[in-house]
Amino acid sequence: MPDPTVREMLLARVDELVDQMTQHLEEARTVTEQLHPEQARSCRNAITMASVMIDEIRLRAHARPLEEPGQ
Repeated sequence: MPDPTVREMLLARVDELVDQMTQHLEEARTVTEQLHPEQARSCRNAITMASVMIDEIRLRAHARPLEEPGQ
């Protein structure tokens, strides 16, 4: 099996960090459900927005550059 490229190692680290952030957001969602209903709703909205941004980080990190070197 060939050694991973620097890009592959960096993407693996991004994936690891994104997974950790996703887990933390889920924990925050669970805890905030114990708040007053209005506070919990506000927190859910913010958590949902953060989840979308985290997904965007993963997608953009894995996207190929428009022009690959050597092309």
